[in-house]
Amino acid sequence: METINQAEELYTEKASLYDRFFIGFLGWGKQLKAFFQKTNYLHPNMKVLDAGCGTGAITQALYELTQKRRYEGLQFHAFDISESMLEIFQQWISARGASNIQLAKADVLKTDALQPNWQEYDLIVTSTMLEYLPRPKVKNALLNLKALLKSDGMLLVFVTKRNLITRWLAGRWWKANLYTKSEIQKSLEGADFGQMTFRKFVRWWSSAILVIEAKK
Repeated sequence: METINQAEELYTEKASLYDRFFIGFLGWGKQLKAFFQKTNYLHPNMKVLDAGCGTGAITQALYELTQKRRYEGLQFHAFDISESMLEIFQQWISARGASNIQLAKADVLKTDALQPNWQEYDLIVTSTMLEYLPRPKVKNALLNLKALLKSDGMLLVFVTKRNLITRWLAGRWWKANLYTKSEIQKSLEGADFGQMTFRKFVRWWSSAILVIEAKK
């Protein structure tokens, strides 16, 4: 992906297709739920940001987990560059009456435009967003996200791994930049994240997705 405007145009045009194909048909939403059910990222009274939320798969999985575990006091913020994606997500929020989820149209490269209370997060998750930034801008995006974390907060990154399958499906069809483990690690190190842990994803997605926990 050469420019952020191209990413916005792509996902504005194909928002509904993305939601039906990746989230539904390929089971991305279900696999995210399965992954988070085995983790302890969430706790009561925390603040979570979904950066590049798309149609909301990450926040939906986390929200439903908090309901299942009966955690209270959580606040979810989510932003995306595509208004069409956000509209689909908003329909889900409205249908469930999820009053603790707030959305915004925003660019990860311009986070200074976010509302003043969109900061000091315990957890920031970014899922398959970095792939749609120009490679030289990935460090800037990671620095911006790090600045929004609490001092002891965590950034959780899901990024598409480069292999034969993803080169066709994500690279050619969705114009995504794909990454090796060493490349994404280098990007995080360039943004001065000092602690990194690679986590295994679930089922066949583990061959397509890298999951990294990063702390300041």
